[in-house]
Amino acid sequence: MWGILISVTLLAHWGIVSGTLAIEPQYLWALWIGFSALGGFGSAILGKKIATKPGVQSMANRVEHAVWSMFTLMLACLWVGIVISMLLGMGSVALFDLVPIVGFAGQGLAYGVTAKISHHKWLAWASGAAFLASMMCLPAFGQPVLYLIAAIATVFTVVVPSLKTIGFEHTSQ
Repeated sequence: MWGILISVTLLAHWGIVSGTLAIEPQYLWALWIGFSALGGFGSAILGKKIATKPGVQSMANRVEHAVWSMFTLMLACLWVGIVISMLLGMGSVALFDLVPIVGFAGQGLAYGVTAKISHHKWLAWASGAAFLASMMCLPAFGQPVLYLIAAIATVFTVVVPSLKTIGFEHTSQ
């Protein structure tokens, strides 16, 4: 769910900042608030279903949950820091371009840790893809194409790994 949501949101962000969509950039906040609200609501619903699954309390699952929770906190802190910087007149909206770059790097770290401590060693390729996405986004900093690159990359760093995980869950039942 998060993968499709973030891919569509990043694509919409690119459409707005590139002028492809006839929406003024000052409304980007509404796009991202909508993303957060929809994602949070979806996670709350899915979280209740996941809590009843067998093996959810295994050490590997608990570490994975902790790593992804800290990843989310890290991105939230970055976002708050950018907003504070802007409110103090010390930064610009261009700083928000750091979020996908840092986000992909953090995603690479989270997938890498999960691959090392779990039986899902295949997540190492997702980790590598996320690190590569971070490197590909950095040269596009400050340009609308950053969000197009990020939208495409999330298909490979979020959607494909999620589908693979879902496939493993269905075959193990």
